[in-house]
Amino acid sequence: MPYDDDVTSTENPRDESARAKRSSDQTSMKTSPSSAPFGEMGPRNVKAALRLQMEMFDILHDVGRDWLKRAASEAELAFNLPNKLTAAQTVPAALSAYQEWLGEWMSMVSEDGRHFIADSQKIVDRSVSCFADRSPGTTT
Repeated sequence: MPYDDDVTSTENPRDESARAKRSSDQTSMKTSPSSAPFGEMGPRNVKAALRLQMEMFDILHDVGRDWLKRAASEAELAFNLPNKLTAAQTVPAALSAYQEWLGEWMSMVSEDGRHFIADSQKIVDRSVSCFADRSPGTTT
């Protein structure tokens, strides 16, 4: 609060015990690790936070790159279907081409689901380890 340093109207401004209590309250707030400003974290904690941030960035970068590759391969598969269908001379040949495409597409969707779960697990594991590294009672 902006007026925490002000003396209340019922408190004697020359009262040493009240002034000492306010001073100790402010000191305890400054030394609390949960309320410490970023500048008071110390170089070791800042380096650890930056390391964790870079690790999370690397995971997200890899996940995004892999998803773009999969999306490109699915788009290529989808663009090939009209060519296969128009090349078919008979209805059974067109149905066979569509069935082949559908099988490949379902396989890709199934693989995407597995990748989604694995990628989600990577993100959750890294996030949990970030918080576990910060908790006071853990030893690593």
